[in-house]
Amino acid sequence: MTKKTKIQILLGTSAILIALLSLRDCSCSRTKEKTKQVVTSNKKLLTNPPIPSLDIPYQTFTIDPSQPNVLYSKHGAKIAIPVNAFLDKDGNIIKGKVQLSFREFYNPLDFYLAGIPMEFNDNGVEKVFESAGMVELIAKSNNNELFVNPSNKIKVDLYSWTKSKDFNLYDLDKTTGKWIEKGKDSISSSSMDNELNSLPPIPSEPKVATRASFTIVDETKMYPEIEAYKNVRFEPIDLNKCKISDAFEMKVKPLNNGIYEVTSIVSYGGLRKENKCNCYLAFEEGQDYNNALKIYQKKYGKLLKERKLFSDKVKFEWYKYFGLISAHKVSQIKALSGEEKIVRSLSINNFGFVNCDLPTSYPNGGEINPMYADESGKPISLSNVVLVEKNTNALFKYSSTIKYNPENENILWGLTKDNQLAYLKNADLRLIKSKPGMQKVQMHIHRGELKTYEDIMKVLF
Repeated sequence: MTKKTKIQILLGTSAILIALLSLRDCSCSRTKEKTKQVVTSNKKLLTNPPIPSLDIPYQTFTIDPSQPNVLYSKHGAKIAIPVNAFLDKDGNIIKGKVQLSFREFYNPLDFYLAGIPMEFNDNGVEKVFESAGMVELIAKSNNNELFVNPSNKIKVDLYSWTKSKDFNLYDLDKTTGKWIEKGKDSISSSSMDNELNSLPPIPSEPKVATRASFTIVDETKMYPEIEAYKNVRFEPIDLNKCKISDAFEMKVKPLNNGIYEVTSIVSYGGLRKENKCNCYLAFEEGQDYNNALKIYQKKYGKLLKERKLFSDKVKFEWYKYFGLISAHKVSQIKALSGEEKIVRSLSINNFGFVNCDLPTSYPNGGEINPMYADESGKPISLSNVVLVEKNTNALFKYSSTIKYNPENENILWGLTKDNQLAYLKNADLRLIKSKPGMQKVQMHIHRGELKTYEDIMKVLF
């Protein structure tokens, strides 16, 4: 067989870019208005922020409740609001503008500064809540309190430090001030790589041709479909797996993301052999490549822009998550790698506080009956005394005897009469011997003004 009767693999140059793009459309329908619900008004529950100026601030939104809304908090929580999610005190669906106030709580310092009651009576045993995430959501219209439409509930996706299924959902009852169990949340997790890889694919941009690239020429004139590629160079993705050569028949099959499968077919008697090579389209560096890149950018400009916006959004949400992880590491609440993002989805049954919690016992093993003093030994009185222990996302409050686990890492703090921060860190607590009877406990006093959340974090952690 001569050269004139084969399809050959030849070297050449090209400025042709061939690719396909298909997009799907999505249509959505609105939720129908449900039967009128009757609700009863609740009394307002007052929390007790120990330093009112440093209470955890609200983030506010104004929305149109006749439309579905998706809101994002500054810390990354997602608030998904269906249509007709709000009722007035008479059970009527709200149609006018709604003002939402939202805040989230992730660690014991958050719980402390907001003055949130975290105690729970478990069949007569006093316990505290270990939290996997907590939010407060308040809704008003024309300054009037609103209520949840049980037929169209709001869902909040909240970052968490644990995937444990031992946690339950609790609402803080505004009438009794007690936590009421409301069932379970749902849990999901992901990695940044998985989220980025799940974005809609786009064709690969043109490659600069290397010495390994090749073109296809059909000298038989029997395969007109090959003509479309006669000036296109193919760059093997993996040269070691590329075994094609001159053949009697050649096929080019577009795959996904700008990849092309080139197949050479040779027949020997009754034997038919196929060799395949996955390739990118490639162009000689210079004018050929520049022209191809311009064609690519023009053809896929809109898709490339959308893909970048999605990619940037994914990365931005992960940076928020990394910020929370860093705060947990600083306060030694949990040892987290940050490689996996854990999200817990909470259904809002009532506006107010919603907590994903696990009742946990007070620590034991060590006991102090303190007479507080400052560094000089002068007696002081303390209020809002709490203890935090490493790897327990809980806040243990004490009015007298301090019970703690000396095997754990602990921080104890409270406020003086003039609202100065008094504290002991783990190394200080280890020097105190657990014994019966009253004993003097000399506290460190932070004399400077605490103006921000970060100020307290730096002092304590």
